[in-house]
Amino acid sequence: MSVTLDRLYTDATSFKNLPSPPGPKKRIFFVLTYIDPNIVTLSGYPTNPSGAGPFDPDPAIVLQKAANSVIIPGNPVYVGDVVLDPPDIAMVKEQIASTGATFVTFTPQLSSTYPNHVEYVVGLTKDDPGVNPVPTIIVVAGTATLNPSPPKSL
Repeated sequence: MSVTLDRLYTDATSFKNLPSPPGPKKRIFFVLTYIDPNIVTLSGYPTNPSGAGPFDPDPAIVLQKAANSVIIPGNPVYVGDVVLDPPDIAMVKEQIASTGATFVTFTPQLSSTYPNHVEYVVGLTKDDPGVNPVPTIIVVAGTATLNPSPPKSL
């Protein structure tokens, strides 16, 4: 068995505009979202560091479908919500500023930490992932990953 998932992306400005309120920074929970039968994406909802609500009824960001997809082999394959922690959000924002990246990509892969669960690796590029099926990913120090939620502990 396998699952085909789209690479997802957003423009760098939308990612930089994700909320970082004064005081403790928020996590972003990305919820599996069906826009139509052909578009399955993730929508991001910021929350308190504890993981507790309240959540806004509308997402702070909705990722777009890129021009390519990834085959995820496995049986079973758990595809669902994922979380991006505050240090990773800050790191991606810093790397956008230092590299001049114009897009942020989210590439699905099987998690090495949580067997059979899908996670997303964050990448930066200047190529439009909606047009270019193989955008050149800018190599930077550190990698941000959207981890499965659950089972990631809060």
